[in-house]
Amino acid sequence: MKKRASLALALLAALSGSLSTGCMGTQGLSGKLKHWNLDVVQNRWGRESIYFVLTAGWIYRICAVLDLFIFNSIEFWSGRNVINGKSPLVDVPASKVEQMGFKDLEKAQVELVSQNDAKLYLDFQNGDHLSFDVHRDQASYTISYLGRVFFQGNVNSALALEAAQ
Repeated sequence: MKKRASLALALLAALSGSLSTGCMGTQGLSGKLKHWNLDVVQNRWGRESIYFVLTAGWIYRICAVLDLFIFNSIEFWSGRNVINGKSPLVDVPASKVEQMGFKDLEKAQVELVSQNDAKLYLDFQNGDHLSFDVHRDQASYTISYLGRVFFQGNVNSALALEAAQ
């Protein structure tokens, strides 16, 4: 009985550790399985048949659980997914970067330079890299590239209040 309790406690600790990362992740294993399904057969009936077998056999679900508890947690802590080699895109909300007109991002990160200044680094799937200067004044921010204003926006006041605490 004591052995079961210890095992249950260890499992709970492992699950808590993986869930506390808050990593959305790139779902590397599930993505590889989906791409394999698309590549193995070139017609929709064959793809549907393989999809049905993989779903009925719980293969898609098992891959999703492994992504959730193992591979996305590794991606969060190491900065790279071990299955597909991609970096997480949750350092900066993708919607904020897409508002600036950028698509096909691999990675977006912010480096604080001072209390009101930062650098925004964007890495694209085609290998291109860009870096922007970010300056924040109370409830607004300005993003500039080579000294020219590129984008201006407002800081969500709830986020600003949370950051101040």
